[in-house]
Amino acid sequence: MSLELAQTALAPPSDRSQALADWLRDYARRRIHSRLIDERRCIPPHVALDFGNRGLLGMQVPAGQGGLLGLDHQEYFWLLRQLGAIDFTLAAFVGLNNCLGVRPILRFGNPAMRERYLPDLARGRILGAFAVTEAGAGSNPAGIAAVAQRQANGFVLSGEKWWSGSAQWAGVINVVARHHDTAGRHCGFVALCVDGDQPGLRQGEEALTLGLRGMVQNQLHFDAAAIGADRVLGSPYAGMSVAADTMGYGRLAIAAVAGGAVWRLLQLMVRYTSRRRVGETLLYGNDHVQAVILEHWRAASALDLLVRRIGIALDGGASLPPEVHAAAKLVATELLWAAADAAMQLLGGRAYCENNPVAQIWRDARITRVFEGPSETIASYLGQQLLREPSALLQHLQTRHAGQAAQLQAIADCCRAQDAEPSARGLVALGEAAAWTVLAAYVEPAPELAGWLGAKRAAAAERLLAPAEAALPDADLLAALIDRQAGLVRQMRAGEQRELDPYLFD
Repeated sequence: MSLELAQTALAPPSDRSQALADWLRDYARRRIHSRLIDERRCIPPHVALDFGNRGLLGMQVPAGQGGLLGLDHQEYFWLLRQLGAIDFTLAAFVGLNNCLGVRPILRFGNPAMRERYLPDLARGRILGAFAVTEAGAGSNPAGIAAVAQRQANGFVLSGEKWWSGSAQWAGVINVVARHHDTAGRHCGFVALCVDGDQPGLRQGEEALTLGLRGMVQNQLHFDAAAIGADRVLGSPYAGMSVAADTMGYGRLAIAAVAGGAVWRLLQLMVRYTSRRRVGETLLYGNDHVQAVILEHWRAASALDLLVRRIGIALDGGASLPPEVHAAAKLVATELLWAAADAAMQLLGGRAYCENNPVAQIWRDARITRVFEGPSETIASYLGQQLLREPSALLQHLQTRHAGQAAQLQAIADCCRAQDAEPSARGLVALGEAAAWTVLAAYVEPAPELAGWLGAKRAAAAERLLAPAEAALPDADLLAALIDRQAGLVRQMRAGEQRELDPYLFD
């Protein structure tokens, strides 16, 4: 890997974005203690206040609407990348407020909404949240059960939401629900801007998550909450469009954060191996170690180029197909997880101990392959979109790299020829090939990465062409067979009493 490529990828998009990144680096050294944030499951108030005073919680809010920064896409992604290298939990917290809290109001809110919330959101006086996920509607938002029933002056919102980041702390929550008319008929979906003090809104239990422990993730309960018609984001029938825009942009933000986290993991790998000796030889001199480091150097460089060039396109007014956003999230989170696992392996027992940062990064990184769309769901979606006639993704890739588009077209044609109705497994493999092709098209020209990217796409295509596995037996039969082998038992010992005492609480 040439040093020139890394320097190109690392060039800041503007002086002000680099000044803010420099401030973050200095602030992290003086004021952030990631392990304590993780252990105490809480972001310290001074961090949220200081970030708000700098405008980091509403980076893209224009000055005319109460913002302090008004950053463009490239600058915004650059700062998320820096936060990803500092603390993944803080990066997720900041990204959530910007993407899921601010963006729906900035893009779809009416003037009164923007005037009421954007200045406070941008300056961290209140936090924002986004509520779409439910117990039965995770990667399939069409399964949403929460209902907003139309009334004369607005909606009555009932239902519950799960795993809503920052919701317990939020002053405003953007909620997506089923739109029912006054007769109870389904009319699509509606997105509502709900005040944190809305009557009928109850904050529910917090999730004790594996990673991102400093951020609160909790349930929300809406008990016939009366929401005014002036709280609709976009139109009363555009809820899914608002959700798609919000989550699509959030996927780009995740890619930016992931890139920064991969650079941090590389830093830790190089520091350790350049100091740790095996006998008289530094571990860094081992050719296997160098191959591992080179693999993730390529990943970090490729993610930098991908995010930067997407940012340039957006700043130029381009309207990218949502498949590009999805592909960016898919490849970025898979590359981050690979780097986190490699660092865990390379640093050995040290990485497994919580007094070193790798363990926390490893735990934080794991959720990225699940939230904002699990990798398999995104890959299946990309595979389905690729098989459409015409395919918006293929048309877009034609404009960036005709050769890459032609190769992907050939893979899709092969999939069609192999099976008129591709299996779920086939769609996932096809989507993975599409995602790596998107990365390759955006990274071009970068000869140092061409072979590496070609191998990634070829591996996905090989899985596509592999023969199907033998079918499993009936699930109940298989469960019984496994139970006999594993001797599984339910743990019946009493745990901690955590319910509120009914003699003291209603």
